[in-house]
Amino acid sequence: MKIKFVNHSCFIVEHEGVSIISDPWLEGRIFNNGWDLLSKTKLTYDDFRNIQFIWFSHEHPDHFYPPNLKLIPAEYKKNITVIFQHTIDGRVANYCRKAGFKDVVEIRPNQTYQLGQDFSIMCEYFSEGDSWIVYKSGELTILNTNDCGIRNVSEIDHIKHVVGNVDILLTQFSYAYWAGNREDVDYRRKVAEDKLKFIQFQCDGFKPKVTIPIASYVYFCHEENFYLNDSVNTAAKAFEFLSAKTATIPVILYPGDEYEFLQEWNSERSISSYNADFESIAQHPEALEKTKSFDLTSLRSAADTFVKNLRENYGLLPRFILKPTFIHLSDLNRSFRLSLSSGLEDSTYGIADCDVSLASESLAFCFSHPYGLDTTQINGRLQKPNGGHYSRFFNFFRIDQQKSRGQDFTFSYLIGVAIRRLKVKLGIVRV
Repeated sequence: MKIKFVNHSCFIVEHEGVSIISDPWLEGRIFNNGWDLLSKTKLTYDDFRNIQFIWFSHEHPDHFYPPNLKLIPAEYKKNITVIFQHTIDGRVANYCRKAGFKDVVEIRPNQTYQLGQDFSIMCEYFSEGDSWIVYKSGELTILNTNDCGIRNVSEIDHIKHVVGNVDILLTQFSYAYWAGNREDVDYRRKVAEDKLKFIQFQCDGFKPKVTIPIASYVYFCHEENFYLNDSVNTAAKAFEFLSAKTATIPVILYPGDEYEFLQEWNSERSISSYNADFESIAQHPEALEKTKSFDLTSLRSAADTFVKNLRENYGLLPRFILKPTFIHLSDLNRSFRLSLSSGLEDSTYGIADCDVSLASESLAFCFSHPYGLDTTQINGRLQKPNGGHYSRFFNFFRIDQQKSRGQDFTFSYLIGVAIRRLKVKLGIVRV
């Protein structure tokens, strides 16, 4: 099997004329203009003529990005089969069925799917919508854990039981979400360090001969979140850490690189290219996305619609658990109180006492999309004032987010909320 690295989480595994591409985000700023690719993609849409399968790990736009899928020529789509984990809502699968692809296969746990005579895959749901995939050919096994937050031995043991020995591991290597306020540099450094320790944990557990860091070749591209780039794990840092702390062979791939198992590889060349790309971005702050203010009248209307839907869709339960949350709109320099009874109304709270500070555009996004909270936490376009309680803001939008993932607002959800609150009080989780 040959690995052709495309970008970020996207790569092609090719064997005996059969090719499968994973998570093809090739271009475009995502997560409400919060992320961009660190390096330019060399693969073109015309190259999809040579691809027979596409696998999506989960629905986040750096993995499943419809604007890019629409640009694949129709004559190539009709020869491509989409593979995705089986989900309750079937949203991704149904989208792909309508998008002109040859077929859509929804894989269930422990189900092997044959791509070719000596080429098979298996994928399985992990948590929060994520999934992992294993590629097998003869004695060679490639495991892509992608964004799966594997944290304990039981998770390692389960995957090992399913896939067997791992020859090549591909996994995330840096943080890609809100990691502290602007001044919290030490916190970001710890988050980045923890990410490397999680790779070490996977390497110690799976014992891969080769590890290829993926899924972190992005940068925070908005003027509100650009500061988050100050402590990310670079390709160089990941390579140095894996070389010093694990028994695996680290391999750094740059867009367009092709790799075969245990071939001689010069990672320094790829690292140098990534370093140059990062330096170029830092030298052009004018290219960052700028904050766009949202009309306050429209924002209040969106808030009214949002709270009305909460009341109508979930009955009395939200009224018992959702406390009013105080929101500072950074672009308007004004504070507001959001409640189920009154919607969005003015507040005299200063920024230090609010639960969250973010731009009006981001708040409008949270009101308008069930995944708005998820997007805003991932793109990092917010600040969490020390005097507030972010959990109050989080809980307001978490209900719709869970429903969009096929998880109903039930008693078990309330237990989860209670456990989270306990962890916050004990200092296990930072709000």
